[in-house]
Amino acid sequence: MLRIPFLRNILLVSLFFATIFPLYDLLYIIPSYQKLLIQEAEREAARFVRFLVVSHDLEQLELAPDRIPQALINDVAQLKAENQLIKLRIFAPSGEIVFSSEVQEIGTINSKSYFRQFVAKGQLYSKMVHKESVTAEGETVDRDLVETYVPLMVGGHFNGAMEVYYDITLGQQSMASLSRQSFSMLLGAAIGLLLMTLLLLFRARNSIEARGRAEVALQRANEDLEQRVGQRTTELSNANHLLSAEIAERKKAQQAQKASFVAVSEARSRIDSIISSVADALLVMDHEDVVVLINTLAESLFNVSAEEVVGRRLPDVIGFDQLLLEISKARHELRHSTSVEFDFEMTVDDEKRVYQGRTARLKGSVASGCGLVLLIHDVTRERQIEKMKSEFVSMAAHELQTPLTMILGYSELLLDSRKQFDAREQKDFLQVINDKSIELSGLIDDILDLSRIENGRGIQLKFKRVEIGLLCRQLIADFERTSPAHCFVLEGADEPLFVDADETRIMQVLENLLGNAVKYSPNGGLVKLVVQPVENWLQLEVIDQGIGMSDEVKENAFERFYRGDASNTAVRGTGLGLSIARYIVESHGGEIRIFSSKGRGTRLEIRLPRVN
Repeated sequence: MLRIPFLRNILLVSLFFATIFPLYDLLYIIPSYQKLLIQEAEREAARFVRFLVVSHDLEQLELAPDRIPQALINDVAQLKAENQLIKLRIFAPSGEIVFSSEVQEIGTINSKSYFRQFVAKGQLYSKMVHKESVTAEGETVDRDLVETYVPLMVGGHFNGAMEVYYDITLGQQSMASLSRQSFSMLLGAAIGLLLMTLLLLFRARNSIEARGRAEVALQRANEDLEQRVGQRTTELSNANHLLSAEIAERKKAQQAQKASFVAVSEARSRIDSIISSVADALLVMDHEDVVVLINTLAESLFNVSAEEVVGRRLPDVIGFDQLLLEISKARHELRHSTSVEFDFEMTVDDEKRVYQGRTARLKGSVASGCGLVLLIHDVTRERQIEKMKSEFVSMAAHELQTPLTMILGYSELLLDSRKQFDAREQKDFLQVINDKSIELSGLIDDILDLSRIENGRGIQLKFKRVEIGLLCRQLIADFERTSPAHCFVLEGADEPLFVDADETRIMQVLENLLGNAVKYSPNGGLVKLVVQPVENWLQLEVIDQGIGMSDEVKENAFERFYRGDASNTAVRGTGLGLSIARYIVESHGGEIRIFSSKGRGTRLEIRLPRVN
């Protein structure tokens, strides 16, 4: 067969096509899958970073370790705990790590060339790291991932960057499986094409040899031989055309199959991305309450897996009666509306939580038996804040009404011309009016300070060199005069100790802490104010022997509107003092902490940067 040029050429062409198809898959299609996977990870990282920047207003902040919002830290910690995020780091424009989900990295500098050449110029930079390989930072990983640097640009200027590590192990495995399938199919098709070509070539060789034998045997029947040769040549030509047409059809089928594979892969990736990006627990059920779809958050909430739930009725796998009752009511209401919202309570990890359910009719369902899409969102915090705000309004009205009533009462006495008071009585009345006016002014100042903080304007501070000992002695003298039932002790204020601070605001903080010590020591007792230098800090401690705090009260003490025992109306307050105090201390670059236990008193510790 190889000695016949025509058949040899056909064989070479067949070998070429049988080789080029698998090579095309290895050298072009599989790398294209890899590139698509990295691009999807980059887009997801950019969307995630943009969400964090907008939701936490990072564009307005100078990126520094002490300026990272606590809400951002909490969100990152929660995402990492739920395995939705492997690692996140925030870089200042200098390359310094100002925040990392791995705390030991904070403060280190990224001096890699790619940070200056790409990220600092506003370009995305990504690297795909395979399992047991090394990241751009020199770390060995135990999974397939993509690390992406997303620059933070403000007004066209580089304001820092975020680095996000995304786990693409499942995507990598899916891509490898798809690549193996496509390569196997192309290789099988090439081998089949080659075998078919060889079969046809062997048949053609036999035909040519038979034709030669016929020429030798029928030399004297030239015309008949020429006719037979012409017929055989026509047959071979038709066979060749049929072979070419079949090759073309197979090539078209392979191209269509490749396009369908790509389309299916992209569609599945988009659906998985949408489902995994939903920030709430998601359940999809048909008209018989059979679970069709459940996302990861819903699996975690109900402590089930998709394999256990999908295809089974919801009442058989989830035993939360209140939720099932609300879903039943929602089905009835969805006959006349497009969506229904409801609240319900569940106990999760021994803690009662409040959730908001939002149901919508599944598209294509009928009113007599509709499928449902159910989104479940944890609104425990929102409901607690609403309750605290309501209690705050009531308490603030009471707190404002009390001094105002006394001011009006004593002023009416002084204005009553029918009554005569001596100079001492008038002075006492005016002193009460003045004291209550000061108290009323303080309450209004607290409310105004809270309003400024909530609106993002903050509290204006006027810094100057302040001698803390002198300020503390003045405060102790004032409290000894107004609270004679308590014993006040000042320690460590003999030597001059200075801070760079707003004197009025620091005095406001100490007045609040000393006032709380007096209020929560109802039977009198010792109240100590201790001043001492600790390394580069000036530490102030307010110590009482009062009723103390439980762990729950300590955890929420700095929250706005929160009061340790709102039912105890004998202890007055709006629940704003400690929240404003913490804001003032942190605005000075300091910190405030609580050490307390129930029935054993309280110690509040303030640290401010010390100056010489």
